Amino acid sequence: MRATQAERDEVTAYFESQSQGETVVHLDRLVAERVGANLHEVWDVHTSSGDRWWVVTTPMNFYPQRDFKSADVVLSFHAGLMARAMTRHEIPVASQSAALLPESWRRWEHAVDTMMHAAEAEDFQAVGMQLRECLVGFAGEVASDDLVPDGEQRPQAANVTRWTELLAGFLASGPSSAKLRSYLKKLGDETWAYVNWLTHAGSARFIDAEIGAMAVSHLLGTFTAARMRWEHSGNYSRCPMCDSYAAGAGRCPKCGWVDEDYEAPEMRRISDEERAAALEQPCTPSSDISTFIAPDDLRR
Repeated sequence: MRATQAERDEVTAYFESQSQGETVVHLDRLVAERVGANLHEVWDVHTSSGDRWWVVTTPMNFYPQRDFKSADVVLSFHAGLMARAMTRHEIPVASQSAALLPESWRRWEHAVDTMMHAAEAEDFQAVGMQLRECLVGFAGEVASDDLVPDGEQRPQAANVTRWTELLAGFLASGPSSAKLRSYLKKLGDETWAYVNWLTHAGSARFIDAEIGAMAVSHLLGTFTAARMRWEHSGNYSRCPMCDSYAAGAGRCPKCGWVDEDYEAPEMRRISDEERAAALEQPCTPSSDISTFIAPDDLRR
């Protein structure tokens, strides 16, 4: 299949940044197939060491051809793996960012664990109670006298809506942040109202609890992003040549700039011990697949 030079360069840059010393000597795009909402492409990559790999897109990941004998098999594996990863209830922010609200995320994970084992309406109501405590914990983590305007009494510890309102005013102050400030305040009000409804909903179902978990996750993630925006205000990473925001990982796809001093982060590899332990678990043998990759092992 035909591919533009920009597409070929993108796959090459990804593979070489992740493969620890391998150099791409040839590559071809073999398959482009839509699975659900995602368009996946399968690339056949030849390296300087003589090895051959599959690179599959959306999102990109690569697999050794010695383990996956055909493009169809690797595409099916990749699509299934990504579907599993996307449906897992995990903290949706990087570990460094999650460290800003450790107690809140711990309570959220506990609520999600309860939800995954819930069966009856009272179980889903219990999820609402745990999500409510998660938000109260969030208010406790962000509460500070510095947020309270002069002359105003400090809000009660469990006054989630007031603390989120004060935090929104602090993180998104000024005319240029008016829309974000308004959104953060409304997000706090509506999320608090929903989890309180869930706590008392006698007809609550799994989907209601899942919506609550997603809403609280969104609140925590959005306020975390707002915090990072506030911390890095005026210090955005842009290409030094063309000023594009697309620059990243030592490259700019817009103008071709390359940072010669960039060092790619070390990729997590599955050890022989981990592989052996994983393969000891019940599985279905296959002559076509001899690798083990779970959602936790995806390169991020």
